[in-house]
Amino acid sequence: MEAFSAEVAAAVREGPFEVAFDLVIRHHGLSLEALQRRMASRGAHVSLATLSYWRRGRRHPEGHRSLHAVGVAEGCLGLPAEALTRLVARPRVRSAEPWPGGVSLASALGSEPTELASCDGIDLDGNARLALASVHQRATLGADRTERSVRTELVVTSRADGVDRWVSFFRPQHGGGHQPVLRSARCCRPGRVRRDADSELVALELRFDYPLRAGETYVFDFEFGYDGTPPETSYLQFGVRAPARQIVLQACFDPAAVPARCYRYHRPHEGGPAADRPELPVGPSSTSHIAVLDAQPGVYGMCWEWD
Repeated sequence: MEAFSAEVAAAVREGPFEVAFDLVIRHHGLSLEALQRRMASRGAHVSLATLSYWRRGRRHPEGHRSLHAVGVAEGCLGLPAEALTRLVARPRVRSAEPWPGGVSLASALGSEPTELASCDGIDLDGNARLALASVHQRATLGADRTERSVRTELVVTSRADGVDRWVSFFRPQHGGGHQPVLRSARCCRPGRVRRDADSELVALELRFDYPLRAGETYVFDFEFGYDGTPPETSYLQFGVRAPARQIVLQACFDPAAVPARCYRYHRPHEGGPAADRPELPVGPSSTSHIAVLDAQPGVYGMCWEWD
């Protein structure tokens, strides 16, 4: 077997099939069309829809023809014989988690599961069809220590054909009647929106300019602000339920209100404590940041003390 990252090698060794299949395809940077052509040249003809279903776990290879196609895919992907077919033969265990080994949506948001009940009509697991390549989130704070805006720039890769939206979740730090609103959106437009009145959690669909093909990248950004008085804020965080190649969080303070201390933290497990809390510098530009490469599921954040 050719050299793979530890994550890919572990998935091929331990499964499940759809995770291993997806990660190996991503490792090679192949589109499903390219894989389909390679397989066809070796005598295995499989539709793009079937490959997409296998990759997303929506359908499992069954029958002699499908198992033969999986064996052909192994050769196309540089895997030894039966590396994937033995995973297909394993008993399937269905889980409520779309990403094995990941964290729940509530945990990634720092929310209670009951708060998500208000999101009826929005596909809460729809983001699973996109792989995060890059996240850059920038919070701008005012001289009164309030969060004036949070801008998020994303680079994603579609894991299936037809993906056309991202669901953004946003919530102010403190309750008290704050009204988060979408201020701007580029290369996307707002769709359905749901709000939980008690927690002030907002779930917003952002629809892309066009449906993506499997393996296709997309770049978009959006900014949240507030109608009325914004909340005083002492942290910025971003939770991921699946691995992300890069996460950058940046806090931009007003020169008249720079925090006394700033820290980074990481909460890798649901309900667990922050794994580390080293201090961060605040530069002459009144900014501080964290940058995480090859981020695993969990919550990454930075917090600060004003006095």
